[in-house]
Amino acid sequence: MSSEMINSSYYVGFEGEPELTLIYENLNDRYELRLWNGYFETLLDCMFEQVIDQSGILYEYSIYEGWYEESPWEIKNIKEAIQLFKSFDANKLTEDRDKVSKNIISTLPALASDIVKFLEQAITNGNRVFIVYE
Repeated sequence: MSSEMINSSYYVGFEGEPELTLIYENLNDRYELRLWNGYFETLLDCMFEQVIDQSGILYEYSIYEGWYEESPWEIKNIKEAIQLFKSFDANKLTEDRDKVSKNIISTLPALASDIVKFLEQAITNGNRVFIVYE
């Protein structure tokens, strides 16, 4: 008996907009974290201001490849991705972010934390993680 565990709380209200889903699965279960792409891209944009080593997910995003070119796209280094999302610090955002809705910015710390939890669960279960962009 298989089951799906889907967290779509970061996509509610954005139905019809571009969606990004983090997925891992084992023999019996499938886990998904569905996000509005605007949240994910804003989070990555903010991280560009904070992170010196722009490899992995940040690199793929900067050249608009990765999940944009190949979906599903595998996160090859999950531990690196965990460190990236753990490093997000909303207190370090520049004042230049006025063009981005305060509602979006206020959601980013919880989103980064939930992405970390999702990726850590995948590692604990020995699973590969993919990003699906729709």
